[in-house]
Amino acid sequence: MAVGRAGALVGMNEACVNPSEDRVVWVTGAAGGIGAAVSTAYARAGATVIATDLRQADSSSRILAMTCDVTSASDIERAIAACDRLGGIDTLVNCAGILGRVDVLEITPEAWDQLFEVNVKGAFLCGQAAARSMIAGGREGSIVNVGSINAEKVFPDTVAYCTSKGALHAMSRAMALSLARHRIRVNNVAPGAIADTNLEPARWALDSERRSMRARTPLHMLGTSSEVASAVMYLGSSNAKFITGATLFVDGGRAASV
Repeated sequence: MAVGRAGALVGMNEACVNPSEDRVVWVTGAAGGIGAAVSTAYARAGATVIATDLRQADSSSRILAMTCDVTSASDIERAIAACDRLGGIDTLVNCAGILGRVDVLEITPEAWDQLFEVNVKGAFLCGQAAARSMIAGGREGSIVNVGSINAEKVFPDTVAYCTSKGALHAMSRAMALSLARHRIRVNNVAPGAIADTNLEPARWALDSERRSMRARTPLHMLGTSSEVASAVMYLGSSNAKFITGATLFVDGGRAASV
């Protein structure tokens, strides 16, 4: 065994140096929750991160925070331009998403459209722009979309959200096939009950809600954003170079449960 530049052990067949070092990573929805955890994890691993959100994310020596609406073509162009100035995007992580709890008989067309604009169209537009940049730069790249266990396990008061996440999972598989010829991989990470998510913080603050989610989870525990970030980094890395069109559930076993 030898020691690589990042201090990792190097095996006989392949140098297992840090797969994130020197990479340019764009993370959407980076101002809190899973997006913030993903940005921090990549930065600690040596990547340069463009962290975008509707509100300003935290910055550091390796994190450049920008405001960005993922449904705005001009905002997306600014984010890609920032990546290009750093040498070009290697990995896109689509964390931006919204959730709404409305009874199926009460949800309005406007509320339905807003969920799909952010959760599906926004991820598509960012993914399309990132893929075009990767192809133009001759780079093999990776797109990781943060979906949800709720694409599979649904709740009656989140019809639009569950449907949008199901659409995101399907879109990811289709994009994976379309972009495979360019050596651009597209995968999903699907979180389950994550204790420190920034979706519905008031609801998650309730002991009754946390108990309820633990009871639904086979491992009887809640996940963390950092655990989701680890899954994202794996799928985004060269260690997963033979994986595309896949969904990795980080859900304590809920996808496997009846």
